[in-house]
Amino acid sequence: MTQPRWTDDDELLADLRSALGGGAPVGEGAPVSARELEAARAAYTWRTVDAELATLSYDSLLDDRVLVRGAAAAPRSLVFDAADLTVELEVTAGRLVGQLVPPGPGEVVLDTQSAQEGPVATDDAGCFTLSAPPGARVRLRCTTPSGTVVTDWVRT
Repeated sequence: MTQPRWTDDDELLADLRSALGGGAPVGEGAPVSARELEAARAAYTWRTVDAELATLSYDSLLDDRVLVRGAAAAPRSLVFDAADLTVELEVTAGRLVGQLVPPGPGEVVLDTQSAQEGPVATDDAGCFTLSAPPGARVRLRCTTPSGTVVTDWVRT
């Protein structure tokens, strides 16, 4: 058996590139095809396949009792329920204030269609705060010792 001739990463990458059919280094060369982009997006969606979906169970925008003439504009309230976790949110201009119920340690990540914020640690009461652009389509990924829960997508 012969010894590898690689003395640095560039030589190794050149040999790997050659073994895989040549081509330009990553970030250069031919554009990515639509088929390859679709395959990459499909693979990316599987990253949360084990997470439980928390469905929207309350939205104050849909509550007729809140639609009282002359009432002061209140922050929007949202509640998402999963089997072992409830996520309560208050949506204000550019901010989400929330709590995981039952309270305890955890991490919350805000997903938008173009970015991600977090993870943000919850405090002992399960509370957290995230910035969210007004009108953005968002969802939360909440991880606690008992598992991961992902909320439905909603507009802020």
